[in-house]
Amino acid sequence: MDNRASTPKIEVTPVVPPTPQTLMVLWWRPWMMGLGCWLLLFVSSVSYAQQVPASKPQVQKESEAAPLPAKKLEEALQLLLKVTTKDSSQVNNQRRRFRPTEIEGLVMDQTITKVGHDFYDAFYSIWEVPAEVGDYTIIIHEKPARGTSTLISVEVNENELLELPLQPKAEVIEETAAYAFEVATNFLVQLRNDSKHLEQQGGRHPLEVF
Repeated sequence: MDNRASTPKIEVTPVVPPTPQTLMVLWWRPWMMGLGCWLLLFVSSVSYAQQVPASKPQVQKESEAAPLPAKKLEEALQLLLKVTTKDSSQVNNQRRRFRPTEIEGLVMDQTITKVGHDFYDAFYSIWEVPAEVGDYTIIIHEKPARGTSTLISVEVNENELLELPLQPKAEVIEETAAYAFEVATNFLVQLRNDSKHLEQQGGRHPLEVF
């Protein structure tokens, strides 16, 4: 028999190296803990800043302002009254100067077609009242005609001065408006001259132009 004691066998467990996932977890954990502490500190400081009330600006009350002396206050009131009185007098003078006592003249449009309206616009754009002419009334009438033309008449102070056919052409409209302007102006100037002539002859009442 073999009297030698049997030596127990020792099982050696092989060392397994850590996996990449384990290394990533061990590497990120300290950084995540530090980042969490920093965020917690930042949030705490922001909430504390919101809780602290903002300091109100110091505003001086009106009652605490130094009052004006009585003499200066009286001078300021007198100056204000002078300016107000001067402005009101100037406004009244301007109103009296430019107050329209009556309508000096009228240029009325009684046309019915686009051609007639264009003639009225052309006449009105060049119309100028002769000097020293009183009240007057000019009426532009329109009557239908054959074809595309129309009849335009110019009446001044209830006197029909002309009646012309008008074609729907821009050049014709402008030429006709210029001719009507000349006729109406000459008529009003003649009335003005006749009125002055009667006044010089000793007439009491000048000719009325309406």
